[in-house]
Amino acid sequence: MSEHVTVELRLIEQSFRLGTTTDKQPELERAGRLLNEKFQEFRRKAPNVEHNKLVIMVALELMQEVLGMNKSLQEYAQCERLLATMLEDVEKAG
Repeated sequence: MSEHVTVELRLIEQSFRLGTTTDKQPELERAGRLLNEKFQEFRRKAPNVEHNKLVIMVALELMQEVLGMNKSLQEYAQCERLLATMLEDVEKAG
């Protein structure tokens, strides 16, 4: 069983103390690094945009990525089902 821990992360120029478990801590820290990298990328591209607007832009981009991955997973699942049906048909015919 995983132990509960508090992790302090610096996210988008602010400090946060977040609760997690020891098995999820590396994933949380990695997510924080990726978020900071994305924010810095946007900051370099638009240095004069105010902080809150950049945060929203980063959030929107990340959600677009999530939706794109979700769509890909759904398409993959549909292909899996189609392939399984085709294999069943081949087995029945053989």
